[in-house]
Amino acid sequence: MELWTGLYLVSFINMARCLLESSYTVHLNKLSFDKAQNYCKPGGFLTNIPNKKEMDKILKTIWDTNSKTNKSFWIGLKIDKGVCVQSHLPLQGFYWTVDNSTQSDVKIWKAQPTTTCSTLRCGLLSVEYSDSGAKSNGSEDVSCKQEHPFICKRNVKLVCPRPEILGQHDMIEPLNDPYTRQIVCQSGARFNLTCSKDLVWTLVGDKNVDISQLCLECKRGYRRDASGNCVDVDECKESNTCQEQCLNTEGSYKCICSHNDDGICNGSANSNINRGKPVLTQPTSLPDVVRMNETVVHTDESVGDISNIIVPVIIALLIFIVLLVIVAAIVKGCLRRRSNKQARRKAEAVALNGSSSMEKVNEKEET
Repeated sequence: MELWTGLYLVSFINMARCLLESSYTVHLNKLSFDKAQNYCKPGGFLTNIPNKKEMDKILKTIWDTNSKTNKSFWIGLKIDKGVCVQSHLPLQGFYWTVDNSTQSDVKIWKAQPTTTCSTLRCGLLSVEYSDSGAKSNGSEDVSCKQEHPFICKRNVKLVCPRPEILGQHDMIEPLNDPYTRQIVCQSGARFNLTCSKDLVWTLVGDKNVDISQLCLECKRGYRRDASGNCVDVDECKESNTCQEQCLNTEGSYKCICSHNDDGICNGSANSNINRGKPVLTQPTSLPDVVRMNETVVHTDESVGDISNIIVPVIIALLIFIVLLVIVAAIVKGCLRRRSNKQARRKAEAVALNGSSSMEKVNEKEET
């Protein structure tokens, strides 16, 4: 009994250690101290540095971001307005915002904090980089309104659900940041996602976009922009097939060509000949400049939409004709079979009549 009790106790302790295992995330977007503190919620806070082991984890996390340009990061160190710096204390009057603690086993300050009692001051972790990793230069106090990258700490890991993206795509997951994803669509378009404090995935730069639609194809003549919206493609700039003037329209384009004496619209892939007067296709109204120059407008429409209608109609007609032929053959066979039966019956009747007549003649001869 005591053995089982001991095993259960060891398992409980190991479980508790796992639950209390801390994780760190470095955020390179620059925010003020208060905004950074709110960004870490829920389940997290601006990190404290209670001992050297935690400091080493933080420095490794910073190094793993592969960004050597940022050398100052918000940590959860703060002194309130009206509180004076006290040099005899480990944090010299500052405290960790997560638990109001004033203790730390590591050297915190890079230099003596500003000796003031009249302003709110917050702490930055200063680091430098070498070929082998990041190294702490200690902390410094600055105005809490400044904007800097920051480090969040989570004692309970909150896992964002997998983003639901329709269409064929690849998803890239950074090793040291579980709150960002990069979506690579089959078309080659790339989108960066971030998981909010409410555990909701949003598109970086536009939180209102429906991320599930990012990799779905837009209708013909449109493509998705960096914000994930379907926008018109300017064919006149990208693939202009007109030899003269090209007019971009929503989802398509038009070629505007000069009207020659022979009535041929030069430069248009589908030239129209009208020797009487200019030919006007859609749109039914033209700008004044175009009308004065007696130009002919030709619309380069895609035959794809028409073929999508004509081909099924032709197939349906062929099927209908085949069915008619089959029905006609069946009817003809039935009629032929019926006529054969009628002819057979007539032949049998004639044969019967003939035999009866012969019997009567024989009877007369005998008498």
